[in-house]
Amino acid sequence: MSLTPLTGDAILIDKLSAAKNLTIFTEYQTEKIEGQGFVSGILIRDLKSGEQKQLDVTGVFIEIGLVPNSELVKELIELNKQEEVPISCSCETGIPGLYAAGDVTDVPEKQIVVAAGEGAKATLQAHRYLQRLAT
Repeated sequence: MSLTPLTGDAILIDKLSAAKNLTIFTEYQTEKIEGQGFVSGILIRDLKSGEQKQLDVTGVFIEIGLVPNSELVKELIELNKQEEVPISCSCETGIPGLYAAGDVTDVPEKQIVVAAGEGAKATLQAHRYLQRLAT
């Protein structure tokens, strides 16, 4: 279920769409998660019609997709259409000394391990940049 059309990585959206054991509800809002000790149901509301639906479920998974937190740099660099920061393979933004990493960038596969690796790369590149300035 999503308030908007799904915005995650295309490969993940395709995988979800192909799954035969789930239904995707877009433009719905969760009204209530029901159960005692364990989830037993969920009440959702269609944002267009206002119609409510009761679904019997045994689990709720929260979040696919994201809105990058790129507000800080939007006046400095041109963001892509997803409002991500475009970077090179060295985490460079195109502005000397400004590096970016993690889910705010246009790197695919928004996963923790990928973000951590990109953070390490950006740190190393920033360190090299500062060393060059000092000499």
